[in-house]
Amino acid sequence: MGSTTDRDAGKEADLPLAGIRIVDLSHIVAGPFTGAILADFGAEVIKIEPPGKGDRAREVAPFVERGNARVSGFFATVNRNRRGVVLDIKYATGKEAFRKLVGVSDVLIENFVPGTMQRLGLEYEVLRHINPRLIYVAISGFGQLEPYVGPWSSRPANNATAQAMSGLMDLSGDPEGPPAFIGQAIGDTIPGLWAVIGTLLALEHRRRTGLGQFIDVAMYDSLAAMCFNAISDYHVSGVAPGRGMAWRETFSDRLECADGYIAVSLWGTVRERWQRLWPLIGHPDMLTHPEFDPAHPGCPTCFPIVKSVLEKWLAATTREDAVRLLLDLGFSAGPVQTVKEVYECEQLQKRQLFIEIEDGLGGVIRTVGTPVKFSAFQPQAPRRAPFLGEHTREVLREILGLTEAELDRLGLRSDSSPA
Repeated sequence: MGSTTDRDAGKEADLPLAGIRIVDLSHIVAGPFTGAILADFGAEVIKIEPPGKGDRAREVAPFVERGNARVSGFFATVNRNRRGVVLDIKYATGKEAFRKLVGVSDVLIENFVPGTMQRLGLEYEVLRHINPRLIYVAISGFGQLEPYVGPWSSRPANNATAQAMSGLMDLSGDPEGPPAFIGQAIGDTIPGLWAVIGTLLALEHRRRTGLGQFIDVAMYDSLAAMCFNAISDYHVSGVAPGRGMAWRETFSDRLECADGYIAVSLWGTVRERWQRLWPLIGHPDMLTHPEFDPAHPGCPTCFPIVKSVLEKWLAATTREDAVRLLLDLGFSAGPVQTVKEVYECEQLQKRQLFIEIEDGLGGVIRTVGTPVKFSAFQPQAPRRAPFLGEHTREVLREILGLTEAELDRLGLRSDSSPA
């Protein structure tokens, strides 16, 4: 099934981030996603959760349920390869343990609303005096680092608002329809990727200078950066791209077949391909059509004609046959796949994208791992996400040297089950 257990997965000690300790104070998606990628490549990630129910992601459905115990599949995916610690950093004893842990760590990740860590007395300016080498990664809706604070910096944000405000939503969907929401948490995962890049750059900077720093990642910025071509197009032309405009310019579109949809890109194609295509689909007349320009099939007058002819052909053609013909001619085309089709995809299995994580209840959860492939090393085999507070005593005993009596006084939880 393409699990990392089926191949020579990397050992932590041999991976590029081995020896890097990360305190993960984050929750839900963006921060945990960042930590998961870094952990895949050897970083020691210690997840800090509040007492009680812990990270709210533990309550996100669907659940694996056995008996009275249940585990969130979502939480298990983005919190793999960690040890779990419960600390109540609102109170003095929890703060003290947290500060000590930060003092012997390399990176801190948090994604609270700006101002939260200041109210706790645990902001970067405090922690950097404890550990000048600390790389503090803060993911928020609109950013918080001076002198880059804008009028929205104190606002909360989530996936939906980041997509909406960035321009991506207005650029997505049918030209005649409303803005389209992209059905996955790209408002969190794209900032998570930028946070990973920032962390790696800061680690290299620290290697050269010996100093840590504050990394400010905004969800809004991160998604707006994905609209780089739309922004530059607007600057050059003075016309704001809208839904469908980019598709018309490059003639890339979603077209319906007899059994579903395909995506096709006919941009940059050559005259010979069109000369072969039209007779094959029963429209040799298109070769002499007065408004058909094979060099610019997406031009305003040409686009609807080309699209209409292709749609008539595709209405009686399967996705498989259509894609095969278009690929044979040198066009770029592929089926619009369902999640089930992606889950069963032979290509992705050959790429070993899928990993299996123990759920802690006797089964496994299949998800996707890191898509980047390296010739010199592989990600470590995934370990399951921790139960709430599972490693609290172990971590504080091992890393901070606390005695059993000191741990008892802290009232720290240490579990070995999901209940």
